[in-house]
Amino acid sequence: MRFKDQPAEQGEVTRIAPAVAYDGDLYHLPDWAARRGQERELGRAHAEGGHLDTLTLETGSVPRFHELEDERLAELSRIEDATEREVQHDRAAFESQKIKLAESQRRFAETRRTLDDTQQRVTELEQPSRRPGDGRPSSIALSGSRWPAIRRWLPAAVLLLLLVIVEVPILYQVILAWGDSVEMTALIATGAALIMLVAPHMYGRALRTWQENGSPARGRWLLVAVALVWAGLIVAVAVLRRDALVRPLVVDGQDIGPTSEGVSQVPTMILLLALLVATALIAADLGRRMHNPNDRRLRELRAKRDHEQRACAQAQSDYQRDAGYAESIGQHLQAADRRRAGRVRQVDNGFESLATAYLGGVVEGLRDPEAASWAERILARRRAARSRT
Repeated sequence: MRFKDQPAEQGEVTRIAPAVAYDGDLYHLPDWAARRGQERELGRAHAEGGHLDTLTLETGSVPRFHELEDERLAELSRIEDATEREVQHDRAAFESQKIKLAESQRRFAETRRTLDDTQQRVTELEQPSRRPGDGRPSSIALSGSRWPAIRRWLPAAVLLLLLVIVEVPILYQVILAWGDSVEMTALIATGAALIMLVAPHMYGRALRTWQENGSPARGRWLLVAVALVWAGLIVAVAVLRRDALVRPLVVDGQDIGPTSEGVSQVPTMILLLALLVATALIAADLGRRMHNPNDRRLRELRAKRDHEQRACAQAQSDYQRDAGYAESIGQHLQAADRRRAGRVRQVDNGFESLATAYLGGVVEGLRDPEAASWAERILARRRAARSRT
């Protein structure tokens, strides 16, 4: 009996032997050892009680043999009945197992197809990105190692941190008159510096997502509007910084004049705008480079593939085990005739051993050497008769 994985690879699936093989035996042989002990005791009792003597053995007549023959015929009848019922039960169990096998085969085929589809998508995605928008993940996501990620993104994180550190004292000077205390002014300056860098950084991430996945016209217009709003905020901050530069400085109670004294306001404004725009562009480009939505897609697909591999392995194991159990039932069904013949042979040998044990008990009870000789002749005639049949 062969079971093949037709839906998956057209290859034969190795069967797994079931943990408990099918056992449909409805007939069990007598306990011959116990029965032989009983027959020996019975023969000894008959001899000692006078039911059987040496003279009776000389005639070859042993009444107990007729009783054992009746028991043997009854046992053979039980074998026939049990074997027929086993065949019926085996056929019903085999049909039921075939239904279960078909279901496990279907489930295995489905999980295998799903796994193949996911594996194909993972294979297609496992190509390093060459340019934004090509739908590929970064090489760091492909390697799965943390050190390359740290080595690549650490300089960018340090650069952002340095920009924040530089922006805090500048904004502190700009909003010096806004805080009720030095601490409040420092907190406001720190928050403003973070916003000035985090906002363009997040904008760069959103831009990369749009480059990879695309977006409707409304989304593109939203990105443009956000960029224009941010440009307006940059101009406002540049104006505040210019005003801070032209405001007179007071050091130790002495007015030492404005920082930009002798410098035209136009070059100052251009310089401030250039610095702010450059800072925003650096933060935005870092966000665009650091955020690749395909990295997340790859991680999710790999996790999905690993889950499906476990499910497929379990489904394959169930399918193989069901196939092995179906084969076990089929073998039990096909062996009905051999099992019947073997049981008949064992019953014949068993009752022959009971007759031998009975005569042995009789000889022990009679304690007559001549009785032993006649008992041996009786057994020889029985063996000869059995060999002819």
